[in-house]
Amino acid sequence: MRHGFSLLEIIISLVILGGAVAILGELSRSGLNNALATRNLTQAELLCESVMARVRLGLIDLENATDEPILAEDFPDTNAANEGRSEPLWVYSIDVVTIDEDGLLEVAVTVKQNIQNVKYPTAYRLVRWMVAPELEKEDEEEEDATASETTGT
Repeated sequence: MRHGFSLLEIIISLVILGGAVAILGELSRSGLNNALATRNLTQAELLCESVMARVRLGLIDLENATDEPILAEDFPDTNAANEGRSEPLWVYSIDVVTIDEDGLLEVAVTVKQNIQNVKYPTAYRLVRWMVAPELEKEDEEEEDATASETTGT
């Protein structure tokens, strides 16, 4: 009659337990990496939307720009803090391309992480078509002139 476990049974159970712990550790590490990547992509998207809104409002000049810093004081509604870094954590670029002679512009804003040691820094690109601001002003002036002629003033 046996009243216990053999050494072989104990070793096999420890190997199974160790393998399960290793697999669970890898799964949690992978989940954490995916959560961080998702957080960074969401933040890049929010910052890109903010930069595009500022371009559309005229707060940022509608001209090509490369790697302009996103500072927390310029974007207080976002989490653009530099977290103690000397250089900004996020930068943006603007590409403006004239699509046709009628003044239609393709404005592309790209926001990316400004981190040198990361293998795959997060980036997000947003493209909008806009009418050139000078043509919008001309159209508004023409509409105002037409409205004043119609009303007789």
